[in-house]
Amino acid sequence: MASIWLEGLELFCTEDRATLKGRPLDLSRMERQLLLYLAQNPHETLTRERLLREVWGYAAMGATRTIDSHVKKLRAHMGGCGKYIVTVRGQGYRLDPPPGQVLSCESCECARRAAS
Repeated sequence: MASIWLEGLELFCTEDRATLKGRPLDLSRMERQLLLYLAQNPHETLTRERLLREVWGYAAMGATRTIDSHVKKLRAHMGGCGKYIVTVRGQGYRLDPPPGQVLSCESCECARRAAS
């Protein structure tokens, strides 16, 4: 089973679920997709427009507040791990995991993205 780890948070890449310290997280589909996309692009500032295009699948300008809303909910679900989703003022968001945290897995799309 392919997964991404972040300080007690496990995101199962090939399934629609995540856990925090072994307990299921009640993430919406879009919150899970957003977290996965952030994890696949660690330390990279992702604009709201790019997140709309890549995660939501549309390029509707002006709808960027939906990103802010989803990030806020995602941080709340993530507890202490939510601090790793950093707001880049005027630009967007990035995931800044602590050194040594595993953010890619060996057997899925995450590994292929990290290698390129």
